[in-house]
Amino acid sequence: MLRGDFHHHIDSDPADGYFVHHSAGNLIDHAAAMGIQVLAITCHESVPYDGDATRYAARRWVTLLRGMEATVKGHHVLLLNFPEFPPGVCTMADIAAAKTPDALVIAAHPFYPAGIAGAATLAAHHELFDAVEFSGLYTALTARFNEHALQYAGTVGLPVVGNSDTHFLWQMGRTYTLIDAPPHPTAIIEAIRLGRTHLVTRPLSWTQLLHFIVESGSTMMTLRDGLKYMLRIVQRSRSGQQMAYIHPRID
Repeated sequence: MLRGDFHHHIDSDPADGYFVHHSAGNLIDHAAAMGIQVLAITCHESVPYDGDATRYAARRWVTLLRGMEATVKGHHVLLLNFPEFPPGVCTMADIAAAKTPDALVIAAHPFYPAGIAGAATLAAHHELFDAVEFSGLYTALTARFNEHALQYAGTVGLPVVGNSDTHFLWQMGRTYTLIDAPPHPTAIIEAIRLGRTHLVTRPLSWTQLLHFIVESGSTMMTLRDGLKYMLRIVQRSRSGQQMAYIHPRID
C-alpha cells in the first residue's frame, strides 16, 4: 500500500506563496522523510514548477503527480495528472474538455464553511468528479465538515481521499490516503477512481489550528470569527452534543 497526499502548496504559489516558506524540493524531502510515497503539488490556479521537480521526486522514491487547485465559480477543485491543464480560473466545461482517462478531479474541502468550498459545484457536476477530499484542516470537535463529505461520497458512490492541504510542513503525515497500487501515476489514478484506498487521519489540536490561522496571515476579522466558532463548538460539546471524531489514526 502506498501513502499518498494530493493537496500541497509551495512558496511559488501565486496566492499563498507569501506565507508558504518551503520549495518543491523541501516538500519532496519532507514527504520522503515522512514516508509519503505519492505527492501532488496543487498551487492555486497555476503549475509553478517543472519536470525537474518530478525527476527529483523520483530520485527520492516519491511519485509526484502534477496538479493544480483550480477555481470554478469561486470554488476550489483539485486537478491531478492533466496532460494540459485548463486555465486556473475556469469552468467545469473547461475541465471536462481537458480531462483524460489518466486525469483525476477531486472536490477540495467541499463542505467547509467558506466561500471557496465547492459543495454546490460538486452536487451540480458530480459526474465529473472522481473523488471527494477529507481535509486534514480540522480538530476533533470540528469533524462535521469532513463527516458531510464522507456521507455525500457514500451517497453518490465516490471514493474519499485524505489530504493535508499543506501550507506548513508540520501538517504533513496527519491525514493521508493508503492506495492499493504500484508506484506509477496511471495505476495510482485508476486505484483511486476504483476506490482501492483507505483514509488515515488524526485531527489537529486547537493550538495547531490557531497556529495555522495566525501564520497564514489571516485577517483579524477571520481570526475573530474563527475564535467565535471554536467557542460555539466547545459550548455545544459541553451541552452533550459533541461531534464525533471520524477515523482513528492508523500507524
